[in-house]
Amino acid sequence: MIGFACIMVTLLASACASPAPTAPAKETPGWPTKGEGIDDILLKAQIDGGRITTVSSSISIERIEPLFSKREVRTGTVLYERSGSSPTRFAVLLEQRLVGRRLEEKRKHIVFDGRWLSEIDHEKKQVLRWELCGEDSDPTRLGGRFPLPVGQSRDEVKKHFEVELIEGDPEAGFLKPITEDRDLQGMRLVPRGNTQVAQEFTRIDVWYDTDTWLPVGIETFDRTDNIRRVRLVDPVINPALDEAQRLRLQGAIPPGEGWSREETPCEVPPAEPTP
Repeated sequence: MIGFACIMVTLLASACASPAPTAPAKETPGWPTKGEGIDDILLKAQIDGGRITTVSSSISIERIEPLFSKREVRTGTVLYERSGSSPTRFAVLLEQRLVGRRLEEKRKHIVFDGRWLSEIDHEKKQVLRWELCGEDSDPTRLGGRFPLPVGQSRDEVKKHFEVELIEGDPEAGFLKPITEDRDLQGMRLVPRGNTQVAQEFTRIDVWYDTDTWLPVGIETFDRTDNIRRVRLVDPVINPALDEAQRLRLQGAIPPGEGWSREETPCEVPPAEPTP
């Protein structure tokens, strides 16, 4: 049985179940384009998105808590790498935080090395690490802490979500920068049944750049009316990562004294990935 984390795929990962169907050439008559049916759009996102193995981009994350009249925006960069059967890795490097009208330097790095999720707080000189287990082993799945799905299986998406196409660009002003100089296709995903994601979220909206089928904007709405939005600005697809970027993906502790480190392993250690 395919685990939910695998079904929902990783930050920029292909479907976990079976190989994706071969895509016809883009000039082939009848190949789906924007405005065609849900099945065609999902298939195109699966195939073209599955070709993405590396991404470097600026990232902004907005969180709104209406109950407390709170809005926070974190900005920085994101790195992603997927290589063959190796686990997906990503590093979200947040540098600034905006709370209300107050902008402050607040360096926090969040790194997933394929097994451990690390939070590196530069101000506190603190490293917290969690070994991710079971259905939580993929923080980048739809509904996860860092959702950015690419190349997901069309059939598995439809199995777990009711899917609607969104007409036009996103309405939220926070997501307006992703609409510049690109054609977008939005998809609204409403969780089915009594799944884990249905218990937490009412819907997830995803906007894809139709040139690359990279999801450049995501908006989630949870059961407590909180809203989270993620946008990618000026992403670079399949770049060669330099040594400094690869070290970031490993979650290395910054140099210097005074750092504390705390780890929370799984109760049952996960199986090692198959080579």
